[in-house]
Amino acid sequence: MTAAVVVNACGFAEPALQPLTNESLDRVVIPPVEGKTASFDIMAVDQDAHRLYAADTLDQGVDVVDISVRPGRYLRTIPLAAPPKGLALVGALHRLFTGNDDSTVSVIDTDPASARPFTVLATVSTNGKGPADLLDYDTRDHTLFVANRDDGFLSAVDVIKNVVVGKIPNLGLIEQPRYDPIDGMVYVVSSDRNSIFQIDAHNYASVREYQLPVVCEPHGLAINPAIDQGLIGCGDKDNLVTLVWDFRVKRVVRSFDLAGGGDSVIFDQKAQHFYFAAQDFTPPEVAVFNAAPITFLTAVPTSHHSRTLGYDEAHGLIYTFDGLHLEAALWAFPDPVAGCFGAEAQRASAGASRSQTPHCHPPKSAARSRNAPTPRHG
Repeated sequence: MTAAVVVNACGFAEPALQPLTNESLDRVVIPPVEGKTASFDIMAVDQDAHRLYAADTLDQGVDVVDISVRPGRYLRTIPLAAPPKGLALVGALHRLFTGNDDSTVSVIDTDPASARPFTVLATVSTNGKGPADLLDYDTRDHTLFVANRDDGFLSAVDVIKNVVVGKIPNLGLIEQPRYDPIDGMVYVVSSDRNSIFQIDAHNYASVREYQLPVVCEPHGLAINPAIDQGLIGCGDKDNLVTLVWDFRVKRVVRSFDLAGGGDSVIFDQKAQHFYFAAQDFTPPEVAVFNAAPITFLTAVPTSHHSRTLGYDEAHGLIYTFDGLHLEAALWAFPDPVAGCFGAEAQRASAGASRSQTPHCHPPKSAARSRNAPTPRHG
């Protein structure tokens, strides 16, 4: 009682951030698969054209969503010869690349003014036995790097000629490759080896493997080139952590235990945030991290199948998948800490009050959609 009197007398400065922030999850219906259990993979967002692309393994194609309207409107599905896994958008070429279940890469025209918009222009075989999975693009050499996860090698595809020009073997169960524009290298995480490989993007050769210092089972990776650091999304369900990797010193420089057991990680330069789909955390969530310094801000409860995501810069919306039974749709919800970044975000993550961090105070509560799971603190 004495403590309560003291607090009431002195006033209580409420922290700007909480570990969880509830948001209303708006559904974007995908008519071809509505009423079925979703089976989606990676998303890619064209910020200039206001289009979101989703790898739809259930419908064996790429769903195209108009995000010029809020929360988004289904336009069409681009059919493919095999279910898609990974996506990479190269806006300068008006091309969308998909990694497919049959070890091929599809090249899709995304220019609405072209003669054949939203059609497959070419198919490139990576000559693997398993799927061609996650992708990333080297802007310097115009090379697409493709993770042949089950085969343990990384393929390099010339996107001008649409041919395979290199292969880097013996990498284990590789997940997300990322091109680092600062040192011109490609980095790819290996989940079974609990490591990150440095790849010479020009000569298509493995330079070095770095073991992670904790059990992680890395899946997601994204880079903030301004500080040459990145966020590694760990997939291990027993050691629920997220790691910060410094590409200059080649080591983990920080870890967080407020998000983990997840998959996809993306970085958005305009928002100055990393987003991590931590679908196996308790509760399952999309976690938001500050860009510089990299630090955990808050997370929005989602579902155990919300394993990937996209970000709409025009509306400040985060997209993920509605993974509930007999539903095949997208979820869209506001970034709960939009405008909260930099030193102010660092203060907020350290527990500073709302009065000290005016841009870092999401609503205390929000109406949740009927499909949103009840949040449970882990």
